[in-house]
Amino acid sequence: MLDPIFFLHHAQVDRLWWQWQQKNPEKRTFEYNTYDGNPAVSLDDLLPMGGFAPDRKVREFMDIKSPNLCYTY
Repeated sequence: MLDPIFFLHHAQVDRLWWQWQQKNPEKRTFEYNTYDGNPAVSLDDLLPMGGFAPDRKVREFMDIKSPNLCYTY
């Protein structure tokens, strides 16, 4: 998990996601679904933090400018 390539890869995936969101930010910033449209996913789903921090909701991490993330590209 401390492999620099791992972090570079995930930083690039995050940047690509952000670029996609910016093409229509009002719609895409909080767009979250499965490929097949399965309604089983929700912005209120909890992301387990494994005891390192309180579990948080997906919606708290959808906007990189939110207080939870607070960064830009």
